Amino acid sequence: MTNAGMKKIFISDIHMGDERSQAGPNPYGWFRSNISNLANFLDEQLDAYKASEVSEVVILGDLFDEWVIPTEQDPLTSFQAICNNPNNAQVLKPLQDLAEKGILSYVPGNHDMALSTTNPDGNQQFMEQNFPGIRYLADGVYRQGSLVAEHGHRYCLFNAADTWTNLPSLLPLGYFISRLVAHKVSQTGKPENYYDILIKFIGKYIDSPNFVKDVYEGVAGDAKLNDSDPIDMHGIPGFPASVGAIGTLYEQLIENWKQKRPDIDWKTAMYGDGVGDLSLAASQIYFFFTGSDQNIIIFGHTHKADMRKHYILEAAPGVANIHLDLPCRAIYANSGAWIDTALCTYVETREDAAAGCHYVRILNYPDKKLLQEGFVKLTG
Repeated sequence: MTNAGMKKIFISDIHMGDERSQAGPNPYGWFRSNISNLANFLDEQLDAYKASEVSEVVILGDLFDEWVIPTEQDPLTSFQAICNNPNNAQVLKPLQDLAEKGILSYVPGNHDMALSTTNPDGNQQFMEQNFPGIRYLADGVYRQGSLVAEHGHRYCLFNAADTWTNLPSLLPLGYFISRLVAHKVSQTGKPENYYDILIKFIGKYIDSPNFVKDVYEGVAGDAKLNDSDPIDMHGIPGFPASVGAIGTLYEQLIENWKQKRPDIDWKTAMYGDGVGDLSLAASQIYFFFTGSDQNIIIFGHTHKADMRKHYILEAAPGVANIHLDLPCRAIYANSGAWIDTALCTYVETREDAAAGCHYVRILNYPDKKLLQEGFVKLTG
């Protein structure tokens, strides 16, 4: 079967949780009401594959959620409890069917980051055993010609894997911020947007000499947690088990980032967290450097479906608009999310050899309304 002209589908940020996250008077999980939506969507992609319309489904991270757990509960250290949640069964089955057909690829994200310090390859082993045929991209990058796709968290100050604070664990400060917010939701029953809270305190403390610790303590205070309140870290060794001690542990985050991450400066990484926009990071990493041959970049992580188009011909002075039928020099697309508070969206790409074009579209589901589109010229 040829892939010419067939679509590739990119989704991200499902955030399936264990049974605890959906139970009780104040469920704190992010993915509940959209479970049936996603199950139907995945079944449709399987049918489209059988009809030679779709060649691949790529999940760009955060299929599972090991982060959104209140501070007073045991953390998750594997995906098993999430797969054991009977509410998730209707999503797991079509995923297994897609994997069996050899058309499911998986790029790990941050909320499904391996937590085990004794088996760092545990997540890949679990995925390959439970979804036979899946293509697990352990390096976190999907590549196909001039198209590159990632989850995107690697370029975010609070959410990139932390390789300096508490090795061999890679948990960043964002993990603990997620747990603080989950505690608040479990106590109040009111849904909260993690990014809105984080952005609020980034803006408040942007000029503080103790910026990182102040942001963390601001989120903790918003959740009505004190420094002495415990954080249950059972099964994840090496971390202090109180709210205040965690803030102290990560207070040198910016200095460590400067030393360990020469690929992207910390202010750009903070922008990704503080604004929820990774297009600047995508441009720095992939588009605008000598010799780059990438012209389509797809990220997730921010939960905001978006498209940024860089045109070959920039508008001349006095020209108000660029015609939409012109090819782009490069396209950044964000696949959005499937969590309950988001519009369910996905990215669709298709190469048209006859026209010499590579199309990128963002659509919502279940309406399948076209939200944004653009195209680049095929290379090679």
